[in-house]
Amino acid sequence: MSREFEARLVRFRKLPLPVRVIVGRPRTFVSVAFGILVALLVPESARTVTRLLAGWDAFAALYLVLAYVMMLRCDVGHIKRNAIVQDDGRFLILLLTALGAFASLAAIVSELGAAKDNPAAIAVAVVTIALSWTVVHTAFALHYAHDFYRGKTPGGLQFPSGDEHVEADYWDFVYFSFVIGMTAQVSDVGITDRIIRRTATVHGIISFVFNTALLALMVNIAASAI
Repeated sequence: MSREFEARLVRFRKLPLPVRVIVGRPRTFVSVAFGILVALLVPESARTVTRLLAGWDAFAALYLVLAYVMMLRCDVGHIKRNAIVQDDGRFLILLLTALGAFASLAAIVSELGAAKDNPAAIAVAVVTIALSWTVVHTAFALHYAHDFYRGKTPGGLQFPSGDEHVEADYWDFVYFSFVIGMTAQVSDVGITDRIIRRTATVHGIISFVFNTALLALMVNIAASAI
């Protein structure tokens, strides 16, 4: 780490915990603020559930754009700095993201029930499903990356590679996370850390429940469209 970053880190750690959680995750909380703004801008004549879905979709879309732009632009050194800065409240943020995604599915059920045979409602439901699913597994990918690089020595996951000197980047963790998201199990990546193993277990359970709920919801949407 550079001396400049170490000096900034000292100042950062002097901040109150809630402030550190927010300041350490600017993309997440900018997206939250944007989602709240969009929800408030939806006409008052709309149902509360509709406004909440609009806010969630706005949050999810901006969060994904900012997250993947960041992944494209950063190197391993950037990941290591993020791992240190985003240590506080990392499990809480992950939990809230997953709960928000599940809540969006419940909101879709309510919305479809009140707007039968409405193509717009069906379109919103499909978009929300795609965004919610992607947000959950992107959040887990970032979490795995930061857990991997949080200690003095990177580790916890063993990626198959022909070159032992190649360091894992965000896209390796996206691969790991989305495989769990699609199959509720790991593939060719070995887990060697207890905390990451527990996180992956919870992730697999969430994926199974979420995918089962999505399947039931898609059947409902298909039936509504017929």
